[in-house]
Amino acid sequence: MTTPGDAVMGPHLHRNNQKMIPASESAWAVARESNMLNIRVDAVDGQNRMREVDTGHEFANLCSCSYLGLNSHPDVLQGGIDALKRAGITGLSMAEFRIRLGLMEELEEQLADLFGGPVLPAVTSSALTAAILPVLGSGHLTDSEPLVMVFDKFAHFSMAFVKPIVADETRVLNCPHNDMNYLEDVCRKYPRVAYVCDGVYSTGGATDLQALLTLQEKYGLFLYLDDSHSLSTQGKNGEGYIRSRLREMNDRTVIIASIAKAFGSTGGLAMLGSRKHYDFLYRTGPMGWSQSLRTAAIGTSMGSIKVHRSPELAKRQEQLRRNIALFDEHIQTEQRGDGLHIKVVEVGEQDKAVKLSRELYKRGFYCSAVFFPIVPVGKAGIRLMLRGDLPTEQVQSFIGHLKEVLATL
Repeated sequence: MTTPGDAVMGPHLHRNNQKMIPASESAWAVARESNMLNIRVDAVDGQNRMREVDTGHEFANLCSCSYLGLNSHPDVLQGGIDALKRAGITGLSMAEFRIRLGLMEELEEQLADLFGGPVLPAVTSSALTAAILPVLGSGHLTDSEPLVMVFDKFAHFSMAFVKPIVADETRVLNCPHNDMNYLEDVCRKYPRVAYVCDGVYSTGGATDLQALLTLQEKYGLFLYLDDSHSLSTQGKNGEGYIRSRLREMNDRTVIIASIAKAFGSTGGLAMLGSRKHYDFLYRTGPMGWSQSLRTAAIGTSMGSIKVHRSPELAKRQEQLRRNIALFDEHIQTEQRGDGLHIKVVEVGEQDKAVKLSRELYKRGFYCSAVFFPIVPVGKAGIRLMLRGDLPTEQVQSFIGHLKEVLATL
């Protein structure tokens, strides 16, 4: 086990473009040469039947993060239209804390009621992260001196991207993935610690939430969790993996999520445990710029809330669970049996990963090849997103084709 220590000063402590970009460009070149990038499509039947503009080739998209298919739900689409008609303007194009549409306040109230606490929407979840992490690190959400900021090794790039800025405010440490012993050692050494991680990770798996809650209770650990990949897919109201497992929010927890994935709209939100945090954050950093949610996005979000309040949500969540169980029954992955919808089928080398992706595409299924730096060297493969709008028969067909192609590699 690595023993946490002081940060080492010097270049490339938290970023190293000179190393990372050349290492990944060769893989992107292979994908480009195989015509697996920049595919232009028309949506013939939502995500389940797309047609390539240039060739007419039709396929199902198994790389979409719209895990419940709400991005084509009639109530969501109509919500955007109704909001535009009602407001008569696409947006105010100014800092929202100065002047805001009444529609925006209605959306916040509906989200707060849906998820059980203050919710701060934003143009993206990345904008929220860029606004929150530096002031969390400097101690301004905890009325304290700066916090030691511990980033999980696999924390999404949208969070890792902000490390150099956070490091200008406080000490930043990098934790081996889900290593709770390392994290507890940090908590023992420093009186104020925050942990930055995903709830459900974009390359599969989830955080050890119970261990984190134990550390929070024991040491006052602040939790900053990006749960973009599970919002809407779990919980009675679609609260997501993290929020559905918490009795209530507290002022030492922030949950960030994209509403452009399973929620079916566009933008991001922060679930907060304190109204005081809301009052401070909605005018902080990128949140104070003239880039609030556009009117159509407010409307589609309201339309999605309507679906979340209906029996349709549970129906699609259940179909997603069936699809996960069916896939896990037939295909071995590191994520097998975790009950989550993101799967990575490893083949080892990047060339094989691109070939697998290409052959499946020919058979009518798009799955993205993933390789370094998305996954570690030697663990390249395809990443697929199972969904609640995929019919069982389509998942069965995909499994059959996947087995056939894997046998030829």
